[in-house]
Amino acid sequence: MPHFVLYRRGFGNPYLVGYGDYCQSERNSKLTDCYCTACRTRFEDGIRKPKEYKHLEIGTCANCGAPVEFRQMNRGRSTFYYTKNFAVFEKVADRVRIECIIAYMKFADDELQPEIDCYTVTRYELSPGKAVQYWCSYDAALKNYVWKPKKSRAREPNYARGFYWRDNNYTLINQEAVESSFLRYLFKDEQLPSMYITWLCRYAEHPQLEYLINGGVPQIAMDYIYHGMKVRLNWRSNNMKKVLRLSKPELEYFVKLEGRGYAGYINFRKSFFCGRTPEETVKYYDDFGKSWDYVEQIEELTKLPRKKIMDYALRKKNQQGTAFFLICYRDYLRECVMLDYDMTSTAVTMPKDVFSAHETTSKLISEINDEKINFILKKNDSKRQDLEAVDMELGLILRLPYSVKEISDEGAALNHCVGGYAQRHAEGKLTIMFLRTLGHKSEPFYTMEVSNELEIVQCRGYKNNQAGNPKPYEIELFERRYSEYLERVKKQRLKEHRKKQQHEYRRNARRKARKAC
Repeated sequence: MPHFVLYRRGFGNPYLVGYGDYCQSERNSKLTDCYCTACRTRFEDGIRKPKEYKHLEIGTCANCGAPVEFRQMNRGRSTFYYTKNFAVFEKVADRVRIECIIAYMKFADDELQPEIDCYTVTRYELSPGKAVQYWCSYDAALKNYVWKPKKSRAREPNYARGFYWRDNNYTLINQEAVESSFLRYLFKDEQLPSMYITWLCRYAEHPQLEYLINGGVPQIAMDYIYHGMKVRLNWRSNNMKKVLRLSKPELEYFVKLEGRGYAGYINFRKSFFCGRTPEETVKYYDDFGKSWDYVEQIEELTKLPRKKIMDYALRKKNQQGTAFFLICYRDYLRECVMLDYDMTSTAVTMPKDVFSAHETTSKLISEINDEKINFILKKNDSKRQDLEAVDMELGLILRLPYSVKEISDEGAALNHCVGGYAQRHAEGKLTIMFLRTLGHKSEPFYTMEVSNELEIVQCRGYKNNQAGNPKPYEIELFERRYSEYLERVKKQRLKEHRKKQQHEYRRNARRKARKAC
């Protein structure tokens, strides 16, 4: 526990006559009533002035000289509660017992001397081949609390007093008991890891963890402890190859990687591809271990054998690796399906140059999509022709785009992001307008976005006017005039909408009257 000096300025204690002069203001206090947790002594400090004591300041005790932290008890919150977590180890014969304790110091309102106590959170009992964790529960028959073994596996202690968070920090006491027990070979001359108690519990159940750590594949042991490996290990054997279910070439491969990727390899070998020899399986895993889901997607599109697809990828891949090639290959095949190509022809499914074939299909798909989007664009543009405007005084014209490609070209010419608005403009979710000068109607000048509520969202020039080209006064004046014009358009649209509603209402009324007759 850290040590504190708890003090009260100018506080008169009726049980200790002369300790402090009671007063309402700290300015008039002359003495300080103190209690030090290091020397466990209550004393009156008449040498140091009360103003020299600062709350939460690190200093030394005036009575014993120990390093302490000052805590003021007669200001603000006067109750102070400090806890610390401990794991106490004990060796009994061939067993190791662990008791997880929370020790606390509590300082009440009216007493400077603290209440120091502790209570047990959980207990462990480790023996060769077994690790049992105990928890405290109420026994109705005995009418008392008893310690019962947990049915689940022993795991890291939780010192938190609530249910929605965890506190796994603790200080080891008498850890030397582990070094003289059957657990001594696990972390010999090494730094202790996090989740230390969980490591001890798993090692007590499976001593083969020592083989994994010292055999060059420590990452497999760490994955088993920290993440709960889904791949089952053969704990019945004492041979590392049999524990991991690996052959000699496979084990040598994972020793180079320190055990990284072991679970993925087992799943790859079991669910995806197992070669005629372990060397062949390792070779294909090295290239396709992280991208075999792409191979499955390609297999579904082409109905080609899995090995044939991988061999084709190894022959045709570029410097960017097999994963990049498989992504391009998969996208190319999806576009072939969209274009109704013959997927039984090897000229389609396995072209000589996948990258150039992908560029060709992408252009065809883009042209088809542009035709569809432009059809939607023309349909929506017929409803917003009233947004176009001409200002002869300023020499400016504001018009709608003629196509989706023109929006992309506008963004490329002015070096801003309007190209990303093309799809939403075509669908009528917003409106993009091109601002041009009357003398250069085809030259990009400024781009404006108008919302469906007929308000100007933004009006930007080259590089969003961030390249030393502030927006000129003429453009700002045009924006103000155009905002007024949009208000008139809004009123006119509302008026036409009401007329349309009235017309619909009258037509429906005439239909009802005819039916009634």
